[in-house]
Amino acid sequence: MSEIKIKTAAMTRIGRHDGDFRSLLARAAALALDGIDPGRIRAVFFSSFAPTELCAIADPAGLAGEVLRAVAPGLRAPVLGPFLTGAEAIHRALQSADRTPGDVLLVGCEKMTHLDAGAAAGMLAPRVSDAVEQRHGATLPALAALATSTYHTAHRVPQRAFDEVAIKNHRHGALNPLAHFRKPITAQDVRRSPVVADPLRRHHCAPMSDGAAACVLSSDEGAVRLTGWGAAMDTPRFHERLRPGEFHAAARAARAAFAMAGRTPRDVQVVEIHDAFAPFELMNLEAMGFFALGDAWRALARDELSVGGRLAVNPSGGMKARGHPIGVCGLTSLVEIHQQLTGTAGERQQAGARMAAIQSAGGVSRDCYVFTAEAAS
Repeated sequence: MSEIKIKTAAMTRIGRHDGDFRSLLARAAALALDGIDPGRIRAVFFSSFAPTELCAIADPAGLAGEVLRAVAPGLRAPVLGPFLTGAEAIHRALQSADRTPGDVLLVGCEKMTHLDAGAAAGMLAPRVSDAVEQRHGATLPALAALATSTYHTAHRVPQRAFDEVAIKNHRHGALNPLAHFRKPITAQDVRRSPVVADPLRRHHCAPMSDGAAACVLSSDEGAVRLTGWGAAMDTPRFHERLRPGEFHAAARAARAAFAMAGRTPRDVQVVEIHDAFAPFELMNLEAMGFFALGDAWRALARDELSVGGRLAVNPSGGMKARGHPIGVCGLTSLVEIHQQLTGTAGERQQAGARMAAIQSAGGVSRDCYVFTAEAAS
């Protein structure tokens, strides 16, 4: 396997943008391509969850190619996609890296906040839950609530632990100049927020966000090495899972990634975790092998999962505070670990970080990607 490195990584501010899809995409691409010879790029992997439904873009890959060639006139590489998430785009790019050396551009963009939340949820539902469950009224928050309740009951995890995940990630987000939410919250704020799907409240749920990110991966230069990756799927029908409070796709993807890297979770100092719903952070940490089932909340209570603790979890603020532009997720995490492993994360820098991991999922951990990375020197 040839060595793959992160050459550049950049993103826009995540949140509500007045600009359109094109302008967001162009901004992220320009940041990542600054100083890069576009003639060296052999392929572009483009991600956007639902550009046709959300932004009425008939040919998303064609539009992306048009925007990218305007940003970098020397770019002649084909645009592949759109992939549903940045994590899927990363995985596809890494799968192709062994076949053709050189540089690849990863770019993701999502524009969501111009839509009413209910309308957006209706458009996105067919992509995130099974049709049978939809007919019975199952929404993504409802399924997340079922997973949370099962986990809470099976492992006796206190409800306050889910609140503390949100509080921690908002604290991290306050240190991230590109985060959607840059204001800390309190336990009282969480408990006073409206119920979305019991036991989940609004402050347990990631927002809809606009944003874009781009990265250049290279076979020959870069300060961060991508050392392992894995992908796995669970049944798309939540009701068919034997233990719905456990995320088996995350476990399988993590085992594959750590085996490829020749490392274990104990070697990691920074991890960016899928936390579209706050309890998922704890559930995914356990699935990946960082903690035994039902134990992650105890480390959280000891403040071991904050920046400066034993393991910095979601130092970017995670989806909960950094924001959740669906098709960009994975790439935003790649930007964060690049900053952490190059010592450029500012106030949220985890001291001595040499190895990091990313976990990204679709639906209620229906499909999952895990990546590991290490400082190159």
